[in-house]
Amino acid sequence: MESGTREKARNVLKRILIAASYDVEEVGDPLDLSAIGNGDALVVLCSDDPETIRKFDSTTYRLRTGDDDLVCRKLLFALDQAVQTEDCIRWGADEFVRYAGEAALAEVLGRSLILGFPVPAVRGEPVDAAPATEEEEPEAGPELPHLPVRVTEKRACGIAGLHGSAKCRFIPYWSYHYVSSGEREVKDRLVSFDAEGAGAVNAINGIKMELDPGTIERGPVPFGSEIVPARLVREDVEGQLVRDVVDRLTQRVRFRYEKGDAIFYEEKTLKPDRSNIRVDLEIVYVPVWQVRGGSRIVEVNAFTGEVLSMPMDEGVELL
Repeated sequence: MESGTREKARNVLKRILIAASYDVEEVGDPLDLSAIGNGDALVVLCSDDPETIRKFDSTTYRLRTGDDDLVCRKLLFALDQAVQTEDCIRWGADEFVRYAGEAALAEVLGRSLILGFPVPAVRGEPVDAAPATEEEEPEAGPELPHLPVRVTEKRACGIAGLHGSAKCRFIPYWSYHYVSSGEREVKDRLVSFDAEGAGAVNAINGIKMELDPGTIERGPVPFGSEIVPARLVREDVEGQLVRDVVDRLTQRVRFRYEKGDAIFYEEKTLKPDRSNIRVDLEIVYVPVWQVRGGSRIVEVNAFTGEVLSMPMDEGVELL
């Protein structure tokens, strides 16, 4: 890898790790970066040289912070697909493009990037090693339509910046999809009310959010999670959504006509017929880590990793 290419790659990787809430520093050859955050430590190498990669792959790097002695995970960025490693997180062009784009989006939205590094295995032990005796499967919670928990408890505490306890709560939302149809004709002018949309409404405080139906899982939630009951009933939510659609599609039409020697302008307000608006509703649950540290409480969306600026329900006061 040419020095200019390596430097550019190093700069982009640094931005990616910073977006993932790591404290990043440049280091001397043969390495490029070191990063630490939320109890995790990384060393980074950008190279296509087989011998440099072999030494990097076979070396154990440690980082001492206070009384903690952390074994660093190793991140290799290489454009040569033929390079083989055994003890590295390997990024090629595809991963580089993916995480660079996600880091830029996270920066725009003010969120923390979730890299989803694999859980490291102990060196010399098989990843899927299991005892010979049969173990009971971990207990699962109730089966509910919900967004998956992508942020771990430890990661949520790091995002919140608190040392304390965290509780996973599943907040109910009314997931909705509406379809409107119909049209009106006024003075040879045709106004259409065809429209379609989707989203979700918090079933406790009525706040709306965007929701991709394709991200919803239908299965058991983690055991021990708190399932928050809904307060807003279906009929009230459906009625409000219909009113919102009517308001959004209402149009004012102004037309001109002549009467004798005078010219007149008339304005009419056209609204869609409520009977032509269909709304489908389903309760889904959004996971939230409620992190408590001393007198402070911070809520972190367990699906996106976003720190919430206001509580997801009315029972929490953020300090």
